[in-house]
Amino acid sequence: MTTRSEIRAQREAAEKEHPAPAADPEPVVERSHHFFNFWGTIFLILFVLSTVLNATILSPKFVLHEVHNSVVETTITDQVNGAFERYGVPTSILTDKDTDRLLNQAVNQVYAGKNIHLDLSRVTQRAGAAADSQLAQYGLAGVGSAASSALSQNVNSVVNSQLNTPAVENLANGIHLAKVVVNEIFMVTGIGLAVLAVLAVFGRHFAQSFSWMGIWTVVVDGALCGFVGKLAPQLAADQPDYTAFVAQLATDFMRTAFTTIGLVLVVTIILLIWRIFGRRLLSRR
Repeated sequence: MTTRSEIRAQREAAEKEHPAPAADPEPVVERSHHFFNFWGTIFLILFVLSTVLNATILSPKFVLHEVHNSVVETTITDQVNGAFERYGVPTSILTDKDTDRLLNQAVNQVYAGKNIHLDLSRVTQRAGAAADSQLAQYGLAGVGSAASSALSQNVNSVVNSQLNTPAVENLANGIHLAKVVVNEIFMVTGIGLAVLAVLAVFGRHFAQSFSWMGIWTVVVDGALCGFVGKLAPQLAADQPDYTAFVAQLATDFMRTAFTTIGLVLVVTIILLIWRIFGRRLLSRR
C-alpha cells in the first residue's frame, strides 16, 4: 500500500517534470487624468495661439514684409507725393528707399502704440538741392536750401495729419493692448506647461496626457485659425484699396499658423506611437 509520503513525493516529482505555466502579466491599464489633461489642453491651446499671433499679425517684421509685397506701399507713396505736389515738389524726389524707410517708421510707431510721425526732412532737403541746381543759372543759388527747412515742417504736418486718422489711432491702441495680453498669456501658459510636463514625467503619464492634449490643440487651433483666415477678407470688403492686402495677409497668416500647428501634430503622432509600441517594449522586459 502506498503511503502518504510516497504519494507526496510522486506529486512533487510530477510538478518538477511538468511545471504549471506562468500566469500572463496583467495588462497595463492607463489611469485617466481628466483634470490634468483638461487644464493642460487649455494651456497648450492658448500657448500655440499666442505663438502664432506673435509670429504674424502682432509682429512688425511680418507686417512690414506683407506691406512691401502689396499695394499698401504704393498707396502710402501716393499720399506722400500728394502732399509734395501741393508745394510744387516733383514726385520723383521720393525714392523707393525713402518709401521703405517711411514704412518702417510708420509700422514700428503703430506697433508701439504711438501716433505716426514721419520724418521727411531728407526728402525736402533733396528737393531744396534740386531747386538750387535749377535756380543757380539765374544767380539764385541757395534759395531752395533756405526754403527747405520751412517746407519740411509744412510737409511733415500735412502728411502726418493725413495718416493719423481715428481709425489708425484705434488700430495702434488695439495692437498695443493685444501685444500686452498675448505676451502675458504666452508667459503664463508656457510656465504652466513646463510644470505640467515635469509632473507628467514623474507621474509616468507624459505620453498619455500630452498626446491627448496635442490632439485637441490641433483640432481647436486649426479650426480657429482657419476661421480667422477665411473671415478677415470678408471684413475688409468695404475697403477696396486694402482688400487685396488683407487677403494676402490672411493667406500668409494661415500658412504660418498651420506650420506651427503641424509641428504640434508631429509631436503628438510621435507620442501616440510611443504609447503603442513603447509600452509593449517595456512589458517584455
